[in-house]
Amino acid sequence: MTTDRGTSTRPMSNQPAKRIPKSLGTDAKLIGSYTLTDAAVALFPGVIVILFTQTILPASLSVGGYRMQTLTLPLAALAIAVGVLFVYLTPSYTTSLDWIMLMARFKSTDTEKGHKGAKAHTQIEEVHLDRDVLERTDGAFLAFVQVLPPPMALATDEEWELKASSFQDFLNTTVTFPIQIFSTTQAFPVETYLDHYRERRSDPDVKDNPRLQALIDNYIEWYERDLDARQMTIRDHYIVVSLTPDEVRFERESVLNKLAGVPVLGTFVQAWNAPPIEDQREAMFETLEERVRRVEAGIREIEGCQASRVDAGEATTLIGEFWAGQELEYGDISQALRTGPLVGGAQ
Repeated sequence: MTTDRGTSTRPMSNQPAKRIPKSLGTDAKLIGSYTLTDAAVALFPGVIVILFTQTILPASLSVGGYRMQTLTLPLAALAIAVGVLFVYLTPSYTTSLDWIMLMARFKSTDTEKGHKGAKAHTQIEEVHLDRDVLERTDGAFLAFVQVLPPPMALATDEEWELKASSFQDFLNTTVTFPIQIFSTTQAFPVETYLDHYRERRSDPDVKDNPRLQALIDNYIEWYERDLDARQMTIRDHYIVVSLTPDEVRFERESVLNKLAGVPVLGTFVQAWNAPPIEDQREAMFETLEERVRRVEAGIREIEGCQASRVDAGEATTLIGEFWAGQELEYGDISQALRTGPLVGGAQ
């Protein structure tokens, strides 16, 4: 069995399309960075209010003793103010009109998908809990390795350069196969951290010392404000090791093996001469396991770094949270994942 070195773990048909901007800032500017489209978006609510009050509501309608015709202009001005505020709050990476369309599509799009839809979206075919491997719809196997870097907050420039050089050596020497680097962030557990200090306030030594109690209270208030200002998060790093079926081949010294290299004919020869599917999958499991061990060993050679294999349940949760855009609570993930059919037999 030999392993081919590849440059991509995804077929060309699954490669993400290049993003092409709809415009390059060619809209006419009115005031500063605001365009004619922004002005139309800001005025649109006022136009709707005027049309509604003038064409839909009866002319004799009054509210609080005031005829609706009299309230039309104040209501239109209020609606325009809301439109102006919306344009002002539009993120800098998009336009006000595109922002409206994006929110409309988000509200009208179903956020939950069935099994087939989710599989087509995430490209995950099966989870092998017993091997800690995820299988993609294209037949590729995936394994996750979590990397725990050393604390570098007080590191010097020389230490940063040494770590970067060590990681470069790892990529150039250990990694002879495709990998992906995946990082996640989650909110810092402020309440869990501060609960220790809150519990200290009920201790007898703190109750008997008003100054110490005031010091703890001030620290809790300061820490909450400081975290809100800094937006502190916890970042986790993972290396995704992959293996495609085409990267594992069985060499057989025979005439058929030589014919496998012939164009067109070789495709049929390879299919006819291929080993049983069980042997192919077992070979893929073993090859992927070898790659994972090499990645773990290479990361541990970097001073202060630790690496550990992520089980299939946690890897599934990571992928689910990536697509959902929020933390997910599955409880016991091994129970949530169905490893067999509902009615007898093996899957």
